[in-house]
Amino acid sequence: MKAQIQANYEERLSRYVTLIQGEAPPGLVPKLAVYRELIRQQGMHGDRLWKIEPILHPLIFSVETDLHLATARLLEEPRRAEGSLFAFLAFCMKNQANITWKSGPPPIEVLEKQLDELESRRNTINAIMGRRDKFFAHLDKRYLKEPARIYADYPLEAEEVIALVNAVIGVVTEHQWKLQESAAISVAEFYAIGVENMVRNLEAGRRKNFPGQLD
Repeated sequence: MKAQIQANYEERLSRYVTLIQGEAPPGLVPKLAVYRELIRQQGMHGDRLWKIEPILHPLIFSVETDLHLATARLLEEPRRAEGSLFAFLAFCMKNQANITWKSGPPPIEVLEKQLDELESRRNTINAIMGRRDKFFAHLDKRYLKEPARIYADYPLEAEEVIALVNAVIGVVTEHQWKLQESAAISVAEFYAIGVENMVRNLEAGRRKNFPGQLD
């Protein structure tokens, strides 16, 4: 039984690692890196960013929505989704004595701390779920009439979303490290630099092809 539980744990964890670190399709790490760098560029340039390239405005909304949806599927209530990270932590706490890390069974206080870290961001989780369930995945009648109202009814700050996604990534990464004493190399910096270079090249192209537009 212990071997079966350990195998179940390791298999589930490997799937979360793919959802976090994967590149095809992109996991949470690359999605977050792209989003965070776009938000940073917006903070640096302000509305001037839309002059550098108008398509960046809807692009940020699209990247943000994609990040919300990717995060939401990992944070479903356990009764609704066996693949929820909450369900995974519940499994770990229930079977803690039959799971082995390099250092031994995972301490229950570590698992509880991981759960508390996620629950402390419950307002952000609820807002993401609300946007998804009422508008992005299913269209509530209210938002069919007033689409922009979704942002007022379920307000979210970029920094709150970034902190939540980092918490999700942190839980999975900690399990991976404690199990193997190794973790996948993060690709976040690669994607962030790519976005920074993209904006720089777009700005250079705008100045060259449309002199005076950015003055």
